[in-house]
Amino acid sequence: MTFDGMADFDARVLASLAENRFFRRAPESEIDLGFAAYQSGDVARLIVAWREGADPTRVVLPEVNARAFARAHLAPEVINGLAFLATARAALAAGIAFRSRLRPEVQRAFASEFPWLENRHQHVPPGWAPACAFPPAIDAFFDAPSLDDAKARWQLTCALNEVVQSSYTRKLAGLLALPSLNDHAAREEELAHNYFAHWSPRCTRELWRQCLIVLDGMSAAVFEACCATELRALLAFTLKGSLTRRKEWRAFLDGLKTPQWLLPAPRASAAASD
Repeated sequence: MTFDGMADFDARVLASLAENRFFRRAPESEIDLGFAAYQSGDVARLIVAWREGADPTRVVLPEVNARAFARAHLAPEVINGLAFLATARAALAAGIAFRSRLRPEVQRAFASEFPWLENRHQHVPPGWAPACAFPPAIDAFFDAPSLDDAKARWQLTCALNEVVQSSYTRKLAGLLALPSLNDHAAREEELAHNYFAHWSPRCTRELWRQCLIVLDGMSAAVFEACCATELRALLAFTLKGSLTRRKEWRAFLDGLKTPQWLLPAPRASAAASD
């Protein structure tokens, strides 16, 4: 079975996501290179193709934010580390809250039929996170009338997310002068291999495009929170935390020494399947 996209996606989802000033519309070249690599059935090829051919920063950064990122490597390690952790926790919390907005049937399917997607990033210690919510417009994409479509969209989006995030995390390791984030990126690549090994739904290019746009809409929401609406709170947390929360960063570094939890897959992630 080949899964297709949402018929009125651009009107119901994309138009709303594009209202966020941080939203970046992926060029056709990025969609094509990712889809071609996915169709090959080689996850390693997909990861490399994305890293080499797609922009790792999935948003439009206002000039003031771009300048801040360019100078971020000058800040102490613990400050940048705490900022990364807070941002990661914000995205994880937004994902949990988003799922609670879906209709009960879809919620149950996501919670019970995708055990390999649980226990993600257990090495990220608990702590403060800026308030962040994924855009309501994406709900219609996952709340598909067909439960099979909903599940395919969920699987593709979650697995593709690890590919996209691993590329960005590797760039962030340089921007923040945090080489340990390369180890975090390697975990995201592990997750991508594992997720696709469990299920690589056959899909049209249109569905692939829509999954990428949804992910970019989520990224825009996280950046809006951390770079605008919650920026002062985030800065206060990192500055104060550099004196009082150093253990959080050390816990993250220690957690990277523990292997990533992965649910064994029934097959190698070699080829896309029904």
